[in-house]
Amino acid sequence: MAETPHRVLRPEPDRVSLILRYLRAYRQDFLLGFLCLVATNGLTLCIPWLLKDAIDALGRGGPPRRVAYDALAILVTAAILAAIRIRSRLHILGASRRIVYDIRNELYAHLLTLPASFYARRRTGEIMSRAVNDLMLIRSLFGPGMLSVMNVALMYSAALPLMAKIDPGLTLVAVLPYPLLLAGVFRVSRRIHQRSNAAQEQLAELSNKAQETLSGINMVKAFVREEGEAGLFGGLSREYRRSSLLLARSRGLILTLMRGLGGVSTLAALWLGGRHVIAGTLTKGGLVAFLSYLALLADPTVMMGWVLGVFQRGLGAIRRLEEMQAIRSDLPGDRVQGAGPVLRGSIAFRGLDFSYPGGGDETRPVLSGVTLEIPAGSTVGLVGRVGSGKSTLVQLVAAVYPVPDGTVLIDGHDLNVIPTGHLRAHVAVVPQETFLFSKTIAENIALGAPAATRQRIEEAAQVAQITRDLPDLPRGLDTLVGERGVTLSGGQRQRVALARALLLDPRILILDDALSSIDADTEEAILAGLRGIMRQRTTLLVSHRVSTVLAADRIVVLEDGRVAESGTAVELLARNGPFARMHRQQQIEKELEAL
Repeated sequence: MAETPHRVLRPEPDRVSLILRYLRAYRQDFLLGFLCLVATNGLTLCIPWLLKDAIDALGRGGPPRRVAYDALAILVTAAILAAIRIRSRLHILGASRRIVYDIRNELYAHLLTLPASFYARRRTGEIMSRAVNDLMLIRSLFGPGMLSVMNVALMYSAALPLMAKIDPGLTLVAVLPYPLLLAGVFRVSRRIHQRSNAAQEQLAELSNKAQETLSGINMVKAFVREEGEAGLFGGLSREYRRSSLLLARSRGLILTLMRGLGGVSTLAALWLGGRHVIAGTLTKGGLVAFLSYLALLADPTVMMGWVLGVFQRGLGAIRRLEEMQAIRSDLPGDRVQGAGPVLRGSIAFRGLDFSYPGGGDETRPVLSGVTLEIPAGSTVGLVGRVGSGKSTLVQLVAAVYPVPDGTVLIDGHDLNVIPTGHLRAHVAVVPQETFLFSKTIAENIALGAPAATRQRIEEAAQVAQITRDLPDLPRGLDTLVGERGVTLSGGQRQRVALARALLLDPRILILDDALSSIDADTEEAILAGLRGIMRQRTTLLVSHRVSTVLAADRIVVLEDGRVAESGTAVELLARNGPFARMHRQQQIEKELEAL
């Protein structure tokens, strides 16, 4: 059997290039935000200089009017500074939200392109964690992270020259601890990166557990598992708390390191600056201005520890997001361009061998050497024991999993050269495990044909025998069903799914044990209504009930992934083979149930 790749990965993009891509896309916002930051930093640095002039004027016995002018200038500068600072945050933080909006839509659209095999390998909670928590970290990177980086760069580049102009020697002493500070920060930041990744992975585990438990809440309650599930969730929560505390300790270490060394720098500047004032080489106003500039550098310096953490967590989130976006569909049809051929519905299997990708047991395929011809417009019943490969066979017709080239043909066309979307537009599948959305019954029926008229919806509902239950539903077809259709019975959900498939008017109709939860009388009524419809299209009827497939044009019996026998019901019953044995066994079971 030709080897089927598990997944196709593109080369992992450079995380920096992704950042640059969005910076270029929103360069106008970031440029305007940067210019606003230049203005705010310039105005911020003007205030200590005005304060210096006012103090020096008072020391020289200058007129009160001069001090009043300086005070008014400080007030006006502060007012203008506040207005421009708001604009800087609106531009940069607003851009970060628009970037995350784009990434979220891009990620969601990408997830919709991935095949069912991807979701069989990934847990829903893990995907949700990537789509919610990681995007929040990316927003922090592009928003507060970028804003702080620009602010720190501007503040240092402008404040240090002004400090050097006041007293070069004092400036050298004041900034002397900062290289040690940055060395310590970079050392701790590596630990932050590791612990941030660990915390995010643990959060994904926690999210998945919560989603899984709440989705299966009926089973949890039915088996009295509330305390057990709470204990399991508590264990995961404790592990997440431990990871978060380790991360918080690392971040706290950076803040402590920065504030401690920043305090040492201020103390050294105050001691040496005081000596310069006493010696007459520095004015009192100059010392006040110098200490003000040093204080202005303190907060950005402390912020560097937080910013490094933001960038570490943000880059980790981008890496995890890119890993998900790098996954490509393993279905050959998803890579085929074009409109696709006209399909009538004939199906051919040519020596089909199939194993589930990544199943781990490649030596024992689920299907082995299946060869079968199904003419267009015919009805074929598929029967066999559980695990014989019935559902797998019909899923391959709908291109749920990749198959080797030339093993499945639709109207003579290799399945792998037909665009997947085009194929599925002609195939409707009604699975045994039905999924309904939290919408009305009518909306669930019209899922694949939202523009369908009310009359067509009602006709499909009538064939699927939903109409017999409408008097018991509060609003008939407009009754809102709960999440996953929990307010309906299993049989009602299957009939809604059947009506949904019939409304599509497909060329190939697949009923994968779709009547298993329906009573015998209702099943007979549905099959009677379907007979006229099935003559107009190719129908694959999978069932564990022999009675369901007796009227099929052809019956195929599968055993251990192979075709054991095929023919009409009369032919198979006369052969006294597997089908005949199944028929006798079910007849005996039916008679025993009637006693």
